Amino acid sequence: MIKNKLTCLVASFLALSSVTLLSGCEKYDAKLTICNWEDYIYLGGKENGKKVKGIVDRFKDYYAETHDGAKIKVNYQTFSTNEELYAQLGDMNADLICPSDYMIQKLANENKLIPFSYDEANDKYNASLKNWDDNGSPFIRNRFKSEKLNDGSCFLKYAVPYFWGTMGFVYDSDYFEEEELESWECLWSTNTKFKGQFKLKDSVRDTYLTGIFHVYKEEIDALDKTAPDFNAKLSEIFNRCDDETIAKVGTALKAAKKDGGTVRGFEVDDGKSEIVSSKTYHANLAWSGDAVYSMDCGDELEKTLNYVLPKEGSNVWFDGWCMPKGANQALAEEFVNFICRPDNAALCMGEVGYTSPIVGEDMWEFVNETYAAEEGETDTYEVDLSFYFGEVEGGATIKIPSSERGRQFDAQYPTEEQLNRCCVMKDFGAQQTKVDLMWQDIK
Repeated sequence: MIKNKLTCLVASFLALSSVTLLSGCEKYDAKLTICNWEDYIYLGGKENGKKVKGIVDRFKDYYAETHDGAKIKVNYQTFSTNEELYAQLGDMNADLICPSDYMIQKLANENKLIPFSYDEANDKYNASLKNWDDNGSPFIRNRFKSEKLNDGSCFLKYAVPYFWGTMGFVYDSDYFEEEELESWECLWSTNTKFKGQFKLKDSVRDTYLTGIFHVYKEEIDALDKTAPDFNAKLSEIFNRCDDETIAKVGTALKAAKKDGGTVRGFEVDDGKSEIVSSKTYHANLAWSGDAVYSMDCGDELEKTLNYVLPKEGSNVWFDGWCMPKGANQALAEEFVNFICRPDNAALCMGEVGYTSPIVGEDMWEFVNETYAAEEGETDTYEVDLSFYFGEVEGGATIKIPSSERGRQFDAQYPTEEQLNRCCVMKDFGAQQTKVDLMWQDIK
């Protein structure tokens, strides 16, 4: 059994669309407005019968301690999709937002973001973001540096990584075998077992990628996976959005959704709970962190769900803290630096289920306490995470119980080889309008 499993929480926070986490008529010395994804931060709880403060309240305390008792007002708002955030950006007057990779690129290219104090030549922020410089994963750092914006700068100039993950299938292991879902082609299976057995994301870019891997399967299969430029070539295919590709993807997705097809419907957030109790469908296209949530909830009901990353490849996505034009840069960077502290990052990761880009001894201890096999347990498999954690005391190798293969740990920490088959979404620019029209036609 996994020790100290990530908590399966009732998604009561979903109703929060605009919440001020301070009330009354008090006078404040500073004000910070944050707009984050729903269910995407440590909210606090109880430990040994005592109330434990969430990240926002901890930051208020920290601010008072480091600013001679000054009080800060924090307005905490949430959004559910990147497109929703984009549509509302001009009205929210936010100091910090947390969009995904392609939306970061879009906002930066449209000159809607303030750059962080980042020295690209030396890969360093200034002292206000020291916690990221000291504790950012070398893997995440290198991936962000390699992704370029239109002005030639890297993502780190405009976004400090917060969470990341992959896209795959979470599934009922009593219904499907892993081998049946190890390829995206399962979505176009004619086997009656697969009829109506999937829900996909009501998120155009995430479902679009399934069609890309189907339409260009032969070209992708022909790539040399050992070549140094493999990921770059796969990324070019993964991000195609020319008129011909859009039409082909649209046709493919319609075929999967038609009567008698594999796709039952689309969802954004409900699927992570639905899949736990559903008796009508048995697989869900899921972000890895949502898959962890589903597996945790399933375990509480003695229902075993697993996660599989298709062999052709997938998306490796990043959500990052960004500062819109007009933001209070000093306050925004102070909050980001605070949440990048390893103890705070571990709290957020434990509650949310997605993988933090923060490493260090505290995070390594958290991962081992959560997932490592008991001392003396022999039926295990070993994973080398040195590419991700860098140098940690005793080495970054962990033994996982064999019974947990394909489950929470594997969802949160794919191997280096698996991640080489995953690509970052790019902004489609003017072609996004055509993709949106195709998507509306499918729905």
